[in-house]
Amino acid sequence: MGQRAVGGKADLSQVNFDTNGAANLSGTWEFYWNQLLTPKDLMRSEHAPVLIFVPGSWHRQGDYNVLGVGTYRLQVTLPPKHKGLSFHFPVINSAAKIWINGELAHEVGTASEDPEKYGPMFMRTIVPIPDNVAEVDLVVAVANFTYFRGGFGATPQVNKASSIYTDIGRSQGTVNFFAGCLIAMCIYQLILFFMYHRGKPYLWLALICLGVALRSLIVHGGSYLLPNLYPSVPWEFWKKIEFGSVYAMVALFPLYVYNLFVEHAPKKPIYFFIGVSTLLLVTVIVTPQYVYGRLLEVGHISLLLMFIYAVYAIVKAWRAGNRDARIILFGVLASFPFVMGEIMKNSLLYPLNIRFAHLVEMGVLVFLLFQVYLLANHYAKSYKNLETLNLNLEKMVQERTGQLITANTVKDRLLSVISHDIRSPLQSLRGILQVYNKGAISRDEFDHFAQHIEGDLDKTSMLVENILYWTANQLKGMQVKMETFDLQVLINENVQLFETIAATKKIRLNHTSESMVITTDRNILNLVLRNLISNAIKFSYEHGEVNIHANLHNKVLTMCVKDHGAGMDEETLRALTDPTLQVNINNTTKEQGTGLGLLLCRSYLEKAGGQLFIESDAGKGSRFNIVLPVI
Repeated sequence: MGQRAVGGKADLSQVNFDTNGAANLSGTWEFYWNQLLTPKDLMRSEHAPVLIFVPGSWHRQGDYNVLGVGTYRLQVTLPPKHKGLSFHFPVINSAAKIWINGELAHEVGTASEDPEKYGPMFMRTIVPIPDNVAEVDLVVAVANFTYFRGGFGATPQVNKASSIYTDIGRSQGTVNFFAGCLIAMCIYQLILFFMYHRGKPYLWLALICLGVALRSLIVHGGSYLLPNLYPSVPWEFWKKIEFGSVYAMVALFPLYVYNLFVEHAPKKPIYFFIGVSTLLLVTVIVTPQYVYGRLLEVGHISLLLMFIYAVYAIVKAWRAGNRDARIILFGVLASFPFVMGEIMKNSLLYPLNIRFAHLVEMGVLVFLLFQVYLLANHYAKSYKNLETLNLNLEKMVQERTGQLITANTVKDRLLSVISHDIRSPLQSLRGILQVYNKGAISRDEFDHFAQHIEGDLDKTSMLVENILYWTANQLKGMQVKMETFDLQVLINENVQLFETIAATKKIRLNHTSESMVITTDRNILNLVLRNLISNAIKFSYEHGEVNIHANLHNKVLTMCVKDHGAGMDEETLRALTDPTLQVNINNTTKEQGTGLGLLLCRSYLEKAGGQLFIESDAGKGSRFNIVLPVI
């Protein structure tokens, strides 16, 4: 509603308080400076009033000292019949006596012209109006020797007493809700600070939440919860907390931004903000309220500079690729209008009559919403990454378990082979030597047996070599070692190695004779080729042949070892690819094979990036194809 008070009079005779609610008494009141007058004093003609605007501090509306006394007067016209009306004074700075129609109705603190007898009080005031009284002469004598503003800090009102208490309860509930949210966020941020080694931003944000929460429970227009809970605590103490929390923000918020983006935020301005905040806080501690209260404009300017610094640092971090900076910037920009409104509302130079309350609390909570979103986003990503990690870990465990099972199976097969294929040739050799040494057989007979023993020892040597290579692979891991060599030389070495065994079975070894320089793991290729030639001879019929062919095309080596021997059926071929299955293959001399060599060959080639393909027909022979990328 508009201004009701004009020239020291307010006509509320047409107001329906049941439907229209409260009537504001803002406007021009009669004012008597430097005089603490009673209604009787005002009846004397020598007291000449001036007009002054309410609400507002008297020192801003004339040549008046902020410290002193003054008397306000307003003649109020009410409806002829009314009941249950009251005057509501949200803020009177800082002690007052209130008269209604010449009767002292209420006293706030101790209003006295003597500063020694004066006592401020920090509370809202509700004064009942006698029922059905149409004309009310309202006199408010105010004394202020402590606060940096004197007179009415907020607009007086007339309303139903029940409505006033309802509005107060609603306002206090709102403020307490904001304060509770801020205190909860303070505790939450402190927990984050102690949990994370880089949690300094959470500490500064926790102190910001605590400061704003305390201010909302103390400041004029707030809930007055703390002063009401502790009425014996001096009024000055609460004011020091109120202003101290504001001045502390000058350092706390820049510290929060700096520690959040320490790699991008300038450090030198931090010293400025800390210095200004420290000087303001020291002033709050050592001086009375009317002194440090006048520095509020310095605090406001510092707060504006603080926002400029924050925006600059956050934008710099955003441009540097920090994704969190974008969210923080939106939070700062969204909260700035609320804080700016509070600054303009409490400005000492050009205050604006902004009726919207709880601006600071709203601004901080808006910013905290963005902060909470950022934390929630981090937690969501962490949980998602953890879930992915668990899935990958589970998959790795399953794969590793399979590898261990396979390795264990191969180990069991190796032990079985060792127990038979190595022990048998050694026992045969020992038995032949014992018989020969006793003279039971001739030299010619010994030479005949020696040829068989040599073949057995060659196979045993191959088996031992496979076992040693496999064991080194299991203990140290397969390390592919690239070497440049002539493939023709490697093939010739292996052919010469098996010439005696092949000649015993009258088998011809055919191989390529062209020089072919390649770069790959020589040991792996040599071991695979040796096993394949040995198997081809073992499973070939007498007077047969083994063909070895190699071809190099587009840096891919293709080798083929082909025999015309016993061959294998489809079931045996499938078993050769499964290390968990036991394979028994009869060669052309009725000696059983285990397929272990082929299994190891396949594993070695895969480590080097190659593959082994087997084609076979029972009774017609087998074809072993090596495909290996080379350099």
